[in-house]
Amino acid sequence: MPTSPVKQVSGPLHTQKTSRFYHDNCHRFAPPLMAFWLLLCFGNISDSNAQTLNLKIKVTSVAPAKLRIELALPSQTKVLSFRNTYAGVIGLGERIKAVEASNSSGETVAVKKLAPGEFKASESFSRVSYDVSVTELARPAQMSHVTWLHQDQGLLMLSDLLPQPTETAGRFASTVISVEAPAGWKVTSNLRRESSQFSTSDPDTAVFLIGSSVQETHRRLASTDFAVITAGEWPFSDGDALQIAERIMEEHSRVTGFQLRSNAVLMLIPYPGEAGPERWSAETRGNDVVLVLGKQASRRKVLARLGIVLSHELFHLWVPNSLKLKGDYDWFFEGFTLYHALRTDLRLGLITFDDYLETIASVYDAYRSSPDGDRLSLLEASERRWTTSSSLVYEKGMLVAFIYDLKLRNLTDCGASLDNIYADLFRQPVTGQGSANETIIGLLSGRDGLKSFARDYVENAGKLSLDAALSTYGIEIRQESAGATKLVVSRNPTESQRKLLSCIGYKK
Repeated sequence: MPTSPVKQVSGPLHTQKTSRFYHDNCHRFAPPLMAFWLLLCFGNISDSNAQTLNLKIKVTSVAPAKLRIELALPSQTKVLSFRNTYAGVIGLGERIKAVEASNSSGETVAVKKLAPGEFKASESFSRVSYDVSVTELARPAQMSHVTWLHQDQGLLMLSDLLPQPTETAGRFASTVISVEAPAGWKVTSNLRRESSQFSTSDPDTAVFLIGSSVQETHRRLASTDFAVITAGEWPFSDGDALQIAERIMEEHSRVTGFQLRSNAVLMLIPYPGEAGPERWSAETRGNDVVLVLGKQASRRKVLARLGIVLSHELFHLWVPNSLKLKGDYDWFFEGFTLYHALRTDLRLGLITFDDYLETIASVYDAYRSSPDGDRLSLLEASERRWTTSSSLVYEKGMLVAFIYDLKLRNLTDCGASLDNIYADLFRQPVTGQGSANETIIGLLSGRDGLKSFARDYVENAGKLSLDAALSTYGIEIRQESAGATKLVVSRNPTESQRKLLSCIGYKK
């Protein structure tokens, strides 16, 4: 979900009790997508345009929802293979229908379906077209992750509309896309627009929001052009959303010391039904945040939730998407980022200190209920995120970030915090791709008094106990009658504890 391209979408934060700020069925971040796509082009293929991918997407029907994709291959092939699962959404390959192929002479080639999304032709072909059924998804929370189309609007993602690379596929310099939508619909995207077409050098992050009531507003935020694209009516203005995004992005830039080098886009889509803002789903791909948010509430409540969600999602434009790191380090770019977002919410006044402690307590309860809590290390959980341990990278990762932040603040007399680790991360050399886990663990372990922290909390398995971790910091753990954890500030904290509590935001 990075330049090593984690662009966000993930398995869900599997806990209905995780927090009123981070809700189950609502949050996902994208796993690394494919690095290269088929080299495609229309018309006559020549040496001069062989490095350009050209494709056409046409909405042929909205009821039932159906797209027609047309493309041409620069080299002969006999097979097509489409993604069948993504971020917990299964059966994507079954949407591909009516595949028609032809050879370089224009003669029709018979194509046989081998399995969902898997096709093989009787002979090599160079041109192909196919339908994609994009009817309503099984769960509204899936709407930020894959292509769908309703009667009023639709979200198109090339990552599940195009075939996956083959061994014979080549590299390409750019991709040019045309989208034909119903009359009266507007076509918007996170891509560069050139007349009626869009272009990109990274098609796996291409997203299109189309619809009859789609609006687009731009604002310059420092060196970044930020666009808010909305579908439908909202209880607040685009200017309100831009103002919240500006505050959050300024804070992220301040913490990291890094200015985004590309433009950024927020696509805001109503969550289906009479849903309030507690229902939401999000994914960040490249420079684009897709947010499906319930809007059935007052302007104040919807804006409050928008800010809380964006503090996390927008940070993914920095981590991992602006980093040149490789490997499975979801524990950091998901779990630690959740904690960083919570700290951002607190600093910007989007939540109170009680909310901050309540969220940590709720995440702790969710973590304690996980069967993998003491069986897997965070490194192992990251490797297995898409099989058995999707929630652990969020819950345990966030708790470990919380403990590290407290330890570092305490050891430095509030002179340093987790913020400094992010700033150090963005000062790393940017040539080539470095090992994410090696780089980050090195930074976490480089602080005096924390040499063994990563080994104890990240590399090794074991049950995490907040009781032991918080005992010296002026924060107590209590168990409510229903078994829920409650974090409270000690009644009589010491002077050093008071200072630590003050530097994390406690004001009493």
